[in-house]
Amino acid sequence: MTVHIVEDGRAVDTAFLDGPDATRADTSGFRDLLDGLPAQARRAWEIGNTWTVPPTFRTPSRVLCYGMGGSAIGADVAATLARTRGARPVEVVRQYAQPLNDPEVLVIACSCSGETVETLDAFSAAVADKRMALAITTGGRLAARARMAETPLLTYNWGGPPRAAFGFGLFTLLGVLTRLDVIDIDEEEVEAALAAIDEETACYRLDAPNNPAKRLAVEIGDRVPIIIGPDFLDVAARRFATEVNENAKRWAFAAGLPEFNHNAIQALDGSGATTGRMATLLFDAPCVHPRNRLRVTHTATAIERGGGFACVIETGGTYPLEAIVRATTFASWVSYYLAMLDGMDPTPTASLDAFKSDMARGEA
Repeated sequence: MTVHIVEDGRAVDTAFLDGPDATRADTSGFRDLLDGLPAQARRAWEIGNTWTVPPTFRTPSRVLCYGMGGSAIGADVAATLARTRGARPVEVVRQYAQPLNDPEVLVIACSCSGETVETLDAFSAAVADKRMALAITTGGRLAARARMAETPLLTYNWGGPPRAAFGFGLFTLLGVLTRLDVIDIDEEEVEAALAAIDEETACYRLDAPNNPAKRLAVEIGDRVPIIIGPDFLDVAARRFATEVNENAKRWAFAAGLPEFNHNAIQALDGSGATTGRMATLLFDAPCVHPRNRLRVTHTATAIERGGGFACVIETGGTYPLEAIVRATTFASWVSYYLAMLDGMDPTPTASLDAFKSDMARGEA
């Protein structure tokens, strides 16, 4: 991973993150989950790629993946890949049950915990409508409902938060979609992605020397990250923003190119003080469309001229899947080091839990 800071002349001191107290706030051991991603991703691909297609399944007209939060990000990546490599459309639905007017649709319910209320609602509706349906989960009510309805169920074991189960969320589903001939991804591309996760994790873990994830976390400082992804890397930008939200307990927002250049960039004509409070991070990769790569360069320059901080993150990667997982692995570690700099434990999600409790009381 190459991290190019457009704004220069600023010393970066990573001494705290290199020191003995760096992970004092990580009382739940979140770092171990990040370290374990390579093994998790390989296990997930094995599960998905050896899944037996049920005899009741037909070739679907399209695939609707229902999921929320960390349970939906893998489907988000799969849907992104399906835009160019899919024999059938794949759509991520972050909602309650929607009308299913297509009798040949396949509904895949993705919920790590098996307790996501929106996903449970959508899965139950699909089963009631007698649509093809598959549940992918660790258990919970989703697994129970699938067993009760005698609907296909694919389970995996995971004890951490859903957002840290990225390997299961992506590679299990990708294996399933490959088995269904919905997405055309060959073993070479998958192996390149798995090897990239191995490599990137080794580069960013706590004891890695000259660690670019630590450096970027320090560079971001107290600015609000605005993460921009060109082309297929818009999904990595969204993942980056939500990792900062949940792990570092900070505001962060995502955008995509070329769309950003058709509206948001106009904000540079406004208050320079606002621009100065943001850290604009732009992903790039060799397999991004050439015009979008040019947009990355010009957007970073425009941000700098407007008084902002801009950073281009060159992910590398021969294939889109490889570039995406390189970007998302980097994003997770940067969010972790932001949390450590702020003295925040990445694992607890008090505000999310409180909101869910409020909703549960309101629905009772």
